[in-house]
Amino acid sequence: EMVSSPARAFGTLYRRFQAAANDAYAARGWKDATLAHVQFLTEINEAGTRLTDVAAALGTTKQYAGKVAKDLESKGLITLGSDPDDGRVVLARPTTRARSFFEDACEVRAELEAEFLAGLSPSRALTFVTMLEELVAARRR
Repeated sequence: EMVSSPARAFGTLYRRFQAAANDAYAARGWKDATLAHVQFLTEINEAGTRLTDVAAALGTTKQYAGKVAKDLESKGLITLGSDPDDGRVVLARPTTRARSFFEDACEVRAELEAEFLAGLSPSRALTFVTMLEELVAARRR
């Protein structure tokens, strides 16, 4: 496959990582769990997190965050409830099941990162990771 630009290369790697992660979650028994679910769970805490804050952290819309939240709730991975200080605000909280899934997802991430970087020598892998970190830092919003 020809990669003609860094943007295409980033997109290709991300799609491959996402597909491999979703397959790995299913292989561990987390049917229909996705990388998007993991990203959502990364942004919430036990005290409850506003969906608007999740959307902002993920760089997405409140509507999309609400859609993912409803999906996670239907899977028993989060609970949704009203903020006791402002009944109009919806808070998302992880369940025990979410913590178990998140632990598996972290293991999957580590395995896939190692697999994706295995094609590089250790020094080139370190350089690649360092360069990615620098690019992310340089492009912070």
